Amino acid sequence: MTDHSRESEATARGRRRLLAVALTGALVLAQLLLGATSPAGACACGAFIDPADERTGANVLEETAVLALSGGTQTVVMGLELDAERTGSTLLMPTPTVPEVSAAEAGTLREIQAATAPREEVELDLWGTNPFSGPGAGADGGAPTGAPEVTVHEQSRVGDYEVAVLGGEADGVRDWLGENGYELPEPVSALLDPYAEEGWTFTAIRYAEDAELSGEVEPLRFDFASEELIYPVRFSQAAESGQTLHLFVLGEEPMRRTDASAAHQEVERPWIADPTVHDWVWTDATLRELTGTELAEHGASPNGERFPGVVTEFEIRGEPESFTTDLVFAEDPDAEWVVPTETVTHTVTVAGIPVGWLLVAAGVITVLALGVAASALVAALRMRRRARG
Repeated sequence: MTDHSRESEATARGRRRLLAVALTGALVLAQLLLGATSPAGACACGAFIDPADERTGANVLEETAVLALSGGTQTVVMGLELDAERTGSTLLMPTPTVPEVSAAEAGTLREIQAATAPREEVELDLWGTNPFSGPGAGADGGAPTGAPEVTVHEQSRVGDYEVAVLGGEADGVRDWLGENGYELPEPVSALLDPYAEEGWTFTAIRYAEDAELSGEVEPLRFDFASEELIYPVRFSQAAESGQTLHLFVLGEEPMRRTDASAAHQEVERPWIADPTVHDWVWTDATLRELTGTELAEHGASPNGERFPGVVTEFEIRGEPESFTTDLVFAEDPDAEWVVPTETVTHTVTVAGIPVGWLLVAAGVITVLALGVAASALVAALRMRRRARG
């Protein structure tokens, strides 16, 4: 074997050793990257949740109400839960003055649920699943009827309901309800007296006999004169288990509880904000009315007042004995807005492969290429040295 042949073989062996070292280093680097915890994803925010949210099902009507107070008139849109299997099963709604009761649209409660649902915060994930870690809710005034201690302000059919608006002494109200087929549980009946002594009015509600209840049950709307924003709950003391209330209070500012019962209950405010500031457009006629949307769109503002566009969502839980007062709400201008978010991760891929792993592969290939180039350069330098020698 000539000296030139031996030199060429030695050069080839050197190149193979350098290539093996470079390949081993690249594989170790790749294994470390593949086995490591995926790095934090980049964040792209701004999308909001689709109105087709699980919270907007018909069952929300059983526990949800919208409250608003404007110009001395309070509005309550209330979802109802009555026992359709028991003829005469009655819900009794006390109000401080005679209300106007009308049918409301279920869409009102669905939309305010959707408007205050958590916004999506989209997180972009470059890595996907590590392939090395396994699967991973116009009344006309009536004349007194029956006994003098009860006044029937209204008796009418409203949507699927039979409605009677009563005033007077508690015993008179009880007698009238019993004589007219309204069934009132004894524990609730016993709580009429404080309201009657304060001069409140009672709206008795039951399903009409011919009501079709196979579909979504519509809520009811109550409009009545009031000096403060309230939600009557003292009848909850007759309950046999803990109570949960889900209320949406509209106002010019965030709202808070000011009644004494609040200290004995769990009160949460998961949403405090004007949904329109977060890309929401009111479409329900009732919500457009209550939030002043129509006036705002035409640049009109009665008496220079601001529009009640801020929604404060209340989730209230308490034992029956804690509801010793009605809920009272007042402005809380110092409260910070709260807009909950839910993180949704989207994996960024190219041809179905997570970009992160493509970057790893590109890094490995780059290391290999550098290794090959380095080995070739070393071999060339050696050959030059030998040639000079």
